Amino acid sequence: MLVYGPLVVIWFMVASVRYWHVLSSPHPQDSEFTLQLIAIGIYVLGFLYFLWWVTWSFTGETIVILDPVELKIQHRVLGIDLSTKTFRNEQVARLIYVPPAKSPTNQSVIDPTSGKITFRSQNKTHSFAVGILELEASTLIEQMLLIYGFPGSYSAQTF
Repeated sequence: MLVYGPLVVIWFMVASVRYWHVLSSPHPQDSEFTLQLIAIGIYVLGFLYFLWWVTWSFTGETIVILDPVELKIQHRVLGIDLSTKTFRNEQVARLIYVPPAKSPTNQSVIDPTSGKITFRSQNKTHSFAVGILELEASTLIEQMLLIYGFPGSYSAQTF
């Protein structure tokens, strides 16, 4: 991120200056101008995707709300609720921590962002807290088990 972000901003500024010059001068309608408009559209879409990615990276959060009746998982960006999944506690089972897996590109390296907490509900596996560490997951699962004893659940300290 430290290198990628400034490079994208510099690249977009250089491309903006070039295409501002192209659009401000009179031009004949030809295929080259149409291709330049398509390139401008691609630049704008790429920049919007970059802004979304930066916003998600810095302000995205997952909130777990647990009461004796239901488990609710909310995904928020800039404090705005994007999605909420609600599960009845009696339908949730096997709340477990899945440790990080090996990197798909280099099998000798463990990818620390692949750790997560999973559970089963209505014959489907759901996950949350992607990128969580073992100690954090153990503490969270223990606190969740104090509120409701999900069947088949265990934390990392149970081993």
